[in-house]
Amino acid sequence: MKLRLFAGPLADAVAHVARALPARPPVPVLAGILLATGERGLTLSAFDYEVAATTSTGAEIADDGTALVSGRLLTDIAKTLPKGGEVDIELSGARLLLTCGTAKFTLPTLPVEEYPALPPVPDTVLSVQADALADAVAQVTVAASTDDAVPALTGVQMVLEGDRLTLAATDRYRFAVRELTVQPTGTVPTAKPKRGRKKDTEQTAEEVRRAACTLLVPAKFLADATKAMGGEHPIRLGWTEGQLTLTTPDHSFGTRLLEGEFPKFRGMFPAPADAVLTLTVAVGDALAALKRVSLVATANTPARLTVAAASDGGTELLLEAGRGDDAHATDRIPCNTVGALEGGAAIAFNPGFLADALKALAAPEATFHITHQHKPVLLTGRAGDLAESDYEHLLMPIRQDG
Repeated sequence: MKLRLFAGPLADAVAHVARALPARPPVPVLAGILLATGERGLTLSAFDYEVAATTSTGAEIADDGTALVSGRLLTDIAKTLPKGGEVDIELSGARLLLTCGTAKFTLPTLPVEEYPALPPVPDTVLSVQADALADAVAQVTVAASTDDAVPALTGVQMVLEGDRLTLAATDRYRFAVRELTVQPTGTVPTAKPKRGRKKDTEQTAEEVRRAACTLLVPAKFLADATKAMGGEHPIRLGWTEGQLTLTTPDHSFGTRLLEGEFPKFRGMFPAPADAVLTLTVAVGDALAALKRVSLVATANTPARLTVAAASDGGTELLLEAGRGDDAHATDRIPCNTVGALEGGAAIAFNPGFLADALKALAAPEATFHITHQHKPVLLTGRAGDLAESDYEHLLMPIRQDG
């Protein structure tokens, strides 16, 4: 192996695949980044049996070859090189020589023959604009659980129906759902019918087709991958029964899919028309006031919201936290309301969860659709007079004593 390329593209390529390096490699070779030359220049790969990343970058190839070197060391070296500098890479026996200007590095190599084969890239099922997918993923992953006790709740469910892709995530206390338009290719993996007693598991062709269009993806992977591959370009998604891969012309990022039952959310979200109180506030005002009153909140202290009369005869939203002998804080912001809770009751939320929901709306205004002070509240975004209906956030209130 002998090649030359610029330091900037090398650093970018190394940073991309380094996301798949395991923190604690199950075997020593998985701590390495695989470098291989070919028609696409230099291809770099990393794999930990769960996540696989590959990327290609242009290079002047003098001699083809393959080498496996420490991923952390190569990452640290690539970050320090001047972006416009030329880098010469040469494999000499069991050493990889890397030269950039006056800087020279000699790296020991790992045994390439022991490195596992990366999983094949599945056929493309759909394509979508990378930035649009990244934005949608960022909106729903705020609701995903970080507790591995129930693996299914650490994932994002993706459901493809026609040209609509629905993303959903939950940790049982909140539920985020986002829909976006995609371009399906018509190539959908074949799902296997469930096994078991015929009377319990007999499936129609439509049920099998739906199963093939539903997958459960680790939320952390999906957030990292879409952020890393974002931009004003299309991104392709392909999957089999056990693997999802995201690809662009130069990059790919794949993962094993999660198993388990994801909670059914169809019908769980209240219809806006069923709300007894509809409350609209400016997101910026609400976040600022929430941040102030949360300063006195302890780990288990909720933020309480109450509609109150304003001095000008209208309404305003009273936010408060703390009570009794503890520290106490209040703030008021303008709001628009339709309807009311019985007796002007307050509704309480985990302040961190409420802040996450408001930020995830990605809209200047937020509307709370409230059916009862103790029942889940639907939050939707608003831009002027138009409701942003592609994203919905369901938030469970905290029941207050007394």
